[in-house]
Amino acid sequence: MKRRFHEGLFSLPLSRFFLVSGGALLLFALLGLLLPPPPDLRVEIERDLPLYSLPFGKDLPFYPAELTTPDNKLVNWRAIPGSRFCGECHLKETVEWATSMHAISDLDLVYDSAVRENSDASVAGKAHGMEKGRWCEGCHNPMGVLTGAVTPANSVQEVENLEEGASCIVCHTANHAEPLAGNGALETDINGVFRYAHPALLAAAPSRHARDMRALREAPLMGDAALCGACHTEIRPPAVNGATPLMSLQDTFDEWRHSPYARQGIQCQHCHMAEDPAAFVRALKAGKTPKKTVSHRFIGNNYLLSNVNLPTGLLMKLRGGSPAGMNRLFDRATFMKELGKTHNAVIALLQEAAELAVENVFIDPESGELRFVAAVTNAGAGHALPTGPLDQRYLWLEIEVKDAAGNTFFHQGGFDAEKGEEDLAATRWIKEVTDVEGNPVRRHVLFDAQRLFYTRKPIPPRETDRVEYRVPLPGDAQGPFKVTARLWYRIALQDILENIERQNLGKIDVILPPLLLKEASGSLILVNPGTTRQAALD
Repeated sequence: MKRRFHEGLFSLPLSRFFLVSGGALLLFALLGLLLPPPPDLRVEIERDLPLYSLPFGKDLPFYPAELTTPDNKLVNWRAIPGSRFCGECHLKETVEWATSMHAISDLDLVYDSAVRENSDASVAGKAHGMEKGRWCEGCHNPMGVLTGAVTPANSVQEVENLEEGASCIVCHTANHAEPLAGNGALETDINGVFRYAHPALLAAAPSRHARDMRALREAPLMGDAALCGACHTEIRPPAVNGATPLMSLQDTFDEWRHSPYARQGIQCQHCHMAEDPAAFVRALKAGKTPKKTVSHRFIGNNYLLSNVNLPTGLLMKLRGGSPAGMNRLFDRATFMKELGKTHNAVIALLQEAAELAVENVFIDPESGELRFVAAVTNAGAGHALPTGPLDQRYLWLEIEVKDAAGNTFFHQGGFDAEKGEEDLAATRWIKEVTDVEGNPVRRHVLFDAQRLFYTRKPIPPRETDRVEYRVPLPGDAQGPFKVTARLWYRIALQDILENIERQNLGKIDVILPPLLLKEASGSLILVNPGTTRQAALD
């Protein structure tokens, strides 16, 4: 049917074609004149939201988030279409987005319980805890902050666009970004979007719609890393706690800014919005110029909330429920299939980021110890490895050494699947956080964070961190000796799940699993008994 329609349309004489299309545009124009104009839905806080709390000043309605609008006015929650509306025309992009972490950035139960714990149960949260929560919600729940929903005495009704995390319209109305300021430092002109009297009128003015929705050809910011950096930079402002800003809670944009990728013009979107991000990174590593493609899956590092191998009920609970558009634009089977594609892409990209080698295996003639180096290279990430909120995201090395009989006489960094933690003697790339009394902060309660320090600093792009090991040899050990190194990545510490129960959101009986990124080995062959030797690497 569609083929016959197109054949019929383009077989019309040119004059009749313009008559038909021109007639349609004239009809739409007449409808625009006859139908009433869009209502003025601007929000005045004193008039429309008199109970909205402004503890940081009347001119700071969004603070401590850095999110804003050109006129510094709140956005009317009733006037903003949800992403399902976009999906009526952009179905592929909407389904891809629905499988992403952007779509559930506020609904994600791990995040939701953590922000509640900060606002409700932290020491700093005792004063204006919910309002201070705008610092978190500016990135995770931008529509909630923009519409005034993040306030103790709420007068904003729950509507679809408030359930969508980082939704289509938030990014696609961005005018300006301040990525080094972070904390959601986007100026988004949602109030300036033309509200059509009828959706059909979009067809009458597609160029206006392209401008309103910041098509890349109209708004280069859509393809610029600065857009991503607005949220992937995190700094705790003094309004939340402390006399000065607490820096470096998340430095992903700055890591990229100082990288070779930035100098090459490779933006965040080129990798993370590619149809096959791992293949794009492989091509870059090989010195090639890969073809630029676009997907709205926003492939990142959360291999847990995309894992379709989890029981469906558990997965949906962790994701905060069924996605926007379910049973309207797509069914559950379609969603799960697409989520599986997203999960595979996440795993592939993570495993493409790092390289691992065992180097310089030898026996120290003075101490008699087996010595070697585990070399971890950030080979494929355009930012540090690991990156993000590094009080939770982390890497560690597992090392195993065996003798000629296959007996393990040294094992460090093993994962206890019952307790949900690795051997703490392991080499770890993690940011330790402590409160004012020096107690560890392991549940992402950053309102109360006082001090940050790395056990080992993240690895910059295209650089290698070499970890030296000295292993005593048992008196009866016989070579050759085999060293195996494994590089593990974990999305969060097990402790963070405690927030869910503390906030009366149920109990999640699951161990947060690590992901194996790379494995490498090296062997030592003794040339003559009692002498040092040459290492033969596998």
